[in-house]
Amino acid sequence: MKLKTVLIYAALVLVLSLSLAPAAADGHCPQEGGTFTIGVDTFLPMDPNTAAHDWTFYAITNINSMLFRIESGQPVGDLAESWDISEDGTVYTWHIRPGMMWHDGNEVFPEGESREVTAHDVVYSIYRQYDDTSSIMAADLRNLFVSAEATDDHTVVLTLSGPDAIMYDKARGLTFTAIVAQEAIEHYGDDYGLNPLGSGPFEFVSYSPDEEVVLRANEDYYIDPCLDEVIFRVMPDVPAAMIALEAGDIDWWGAVTPGDDVGRFLDNEDMTVINFGCPVATRLYMSVDKAPFDDVRFRKALSHMKDGNAINAALRGPTHVKGAGTAGPGVAGYVEGLYDEYHAYDPELSMSLLDELGIVDSDGDGWREMDGELLEIPMFAWNSDPAPDYVAATVDAGAQIGLKIRPEIADPGTNNARRKDGEWGIYLGQGWCGEGGTNALWGRNGWISTLGYVDEEIFTLLDQSAQNLDEESREAQLQAATTRVAALYFEPAFGFFNIFTVKNNYVKDFFGGEWTLNLVTDDHNVWINEDER
Repeated sequence: MKLKTVLIYAALVLVLSLSLAPAAADGHCPQEGGTFTIGVDTFLPMDPNTAAHDWTFYAITNINSMLFRIESGQPVGDLAESWDISEDGTVYTWHIRPGMMWHDGNEVFPEGESREVTAHDVVYSIYRQYDDTSSIMAADLRNLFVSAEATDDHTVVLTLSGPDAIMYDKARGLTFTAIVAQEAIEHYGDDYGLNPLGSGPFEFVSYSPDEEVVLRANEDYYIDPCLDEVIFRVMPDVPAAMIALEAGDIDWWGAVTPGDDVGRFLDNEDMTVINFGCPVATRLYMSVDKAPFDDVRFRKALSHMKDGNAINAALRGPTHVKGAGTAGPGVAGYVEGLYDEYHAYDPELSMSLLDELGIVDSDGDGWREMDGELLEIPMFAWNSDPAPDYVAATVDAGAQIGLKIRPEIADPGTNNARRKDGEWGIYLGQGWCGEGGTNALWGRNGWISTLGYVDEEIFTLLDQSAQNLDEESREAQLQAATTRVAALYFEPAFGFFNIFTVKNNYVKDFFGGEWTLNLVTDDHNVWINEDER
């Protein structure tokens, strides 16, 4: 399995070096117009406060301007033309690009009645996320945030209590903050996500839930998009989507490519496989402030009852990577050997731990009880493949030791609402790759804090690492936090997988997506070569 993964990486390097087209320099489009159709397996309403979902954020980051974007791992300007950072790393001064306009021709800004995007809009957007404690604002920024102030129409001063070492690490810091118009939020209210309005390179046209989202080029953007239109097509039947990709019915599969299909596309000279960027973990979360999850022995029993490595390998094929933790191999904070020490398959140990807790089968029906009542635990997961298969494997593993687990499969939005409400049960979790992922997930005010995760030692280590500009000592702090998360059995692990996406080669000047989807920037401008389609 490891050899196959290495061979895939080697092939990817070769394919990428040979087939990525040069940028459309200086905004020039070798061929203008056309529609870029992106296939995804699920989609959520497009409110940047709540849409913690990569494929949905792909649309958000084209409808809305961001202060900056990440290109090849480095921040580049967007709404902010430039920025200055104080010597101690606590004050950021953002210089807003003049002449950026809100999209018009809608209920908020009728055609020809738009207004300029100003520093006041940036401040509003930051505070909208900060004041909503359940928003997806990154924990590192929330924990360090002091204030944001518009000193004039084109200058924002962001003050932090300490330096943020992961401000630009993918979906951390301000990379989560899409700029919204207060008028649009007030006009649409809770329906804003169904009617998003921004100042990015593409304007929102329509959203048909479970079908598609349509965007059109913004003629007032500071760079003229080469494309006329972008469509996100929802295709929950992934095998059918792979056929549509090969047929050219979709131009890029922007969601996770099944492992068994990666080799198939690598062998197709008309297509390019793109590496998402880092290994992604699949794990379990629990409502740890409620019994029996509040006892580390029960969490340990859940971790050892399943053969997570075998399940992950079966479901992810050649993209499977053995390991545990939030940061995967090659990412700061990764701890070698963590899986074998804390998550190895040992159902006998699981049963002995449950017996020790008094969670036993007293009536001989094959199912364990707690306090004299059947212990039946809901397990929440989203409805796109292979999530239901992880659930089925976990349900089966529980049955083998007499633990009854009830599948609860729903759309991602419903699952997010359950998590935010702290609903009792087990949650399937995935993602948060990159160095800042450990902080975003397990740090103070982190993504799953609503499920009762509190540990001051972990919080302190991650607070320190987020402000630590020394890579070596920051690595040690991240590894210590990761090891403690494992020792407390906060995340029974399945392992990692590499995310690969696939495009047809007639899509030019396109480098894939990693949280933000950059279709129109100073560095490149995606276009479709219709002669090759």
